[in-house]
Order: sequence, then structure tokens, then C-alpha cells
Amino acid sequence: MSRQAGGKALIVLVADQDMAQTVKGLLGRWQSLGIAPVKFEVRRHHNRDGGCRVGATQYLRPFLGNYRHALVVFDFRGSGTRLTREKTQEEVEKALRQGGWEDRAKAIVIEPELEAWVWAASEKVPEILGWKGQYSALKHWLHKQDLWPNDNLKPPDPKTAMERTMRESRSRRTSRKFYELASAVNLARCRDPAFNELKKTLQAWFPP
Repeated sequence: MSRQAGGKALIVLVADQDMAQTVKGLLGRWQSLGIAPVKFEVRRHHNRDGGCRVGATQYLRPFLGNYRHALVVFDFRGSGTRLTREKTQEEVEKALRQGGWEDRAKAIVIEPELEAWVWAASEKVPEILGWKGQYSALKHWLHKQDLWPNDNLKPPDPKTAMERTMRESRSRRTSRKFYELASAVNLARCRDPAFNELKKTLQAWFPP
């Protein structure tokens, strides 16, 4: 749990350790997010993305009286949904409202998956992934690997792109990498809709 000031403000339910490390890295950068310092707790659902989608309300019920707000963060891919990303979020948020959280909870569904947040246009990305070169050179290499079309802002399969980069760089894939990326990459450059929803939600809940 974070030891920053602010009381028991936020509980975050995530699908896995990579996501847990990402959330911890992001919330540690409260100034970059444009929010007040937040005392938070991160929990992982044992059934991962699908568990977050269908079981968030039940999992978070014991925390209703202890935290002012709740976030549920999981990947669209792997969640088992047949809906769009937006409709999936609405479905989870409706269940949370009915489960007692009212307007104090928010679902963040990342499409297709967490690795989409990795590909912000920052020189920190190749550095942390172990790539010896600039971001533009990495993008060019991934293009030659048929993993990054020229007209795309990021790789269509961000997880494969990340794994291929680290394999080429002989860099070990660990959850710590996600913490380092979340702690270092310029947040203003991330254009992912789910990330922007997360940022907007936190700014509304915890204004500076």
C-alpha cells in the first residue's frame, strides 16, 4: 500500500502483476497525473481479466466502507467479453453501482491489452526494453518485422512487439519493466483512450 497522505482513498483491482506494477508506477507520479497524492491499495483478481470483468463487484464488496473510490483495470483481450470496450466498461460499472459503490467506482478496459500503454513516443521505451538505439530506430525495426504498419500510432499487437523487442535485445521480461515504464515515460504522450479515461477519472476524484 502506498504511504502517501490522503486517507484510505482508493482501491484498485487489477488482472495481474504486470498491471499492478503499472498502476503503482503511475500513481506514484501524482504530479504528472495532475492529481493530489493518493493513499491506495492494489489487489489482483485470481481469475485475471475475466475475473475482473465478471467478479469485481463481489471481490470489492468487503472494501465498500474502507475506501472512497474503486478502480477495476483489465485487458479487453482475455476478458471473455463479446461487447465493445466501451460497453464492457459500462457493464462492469453498472454492476459496481448496483453493488453499493454508486458513482464512486470506474472500470478501465485496455484494448487490446496493457502493452498498448508501453508504446508512447518516448526515448525511455527503448532504454527500458534494452534496445540499443532511439525510439525511431526501434519503430523502423518493428516495421521491418511486420509488427508496426507505417500508418499506425502504435503496433496493432503491442504485446508481441514488446516481446520481440526484448528477445532481440536479450532483455528479460519482468513485471518490474512495467513499473519502470510507468514511472518514466512522458504521460502527456500517451494517446490511448483507456489511459486518458484513467487520468481524467483520477483528476476528478483527487484534484490537486
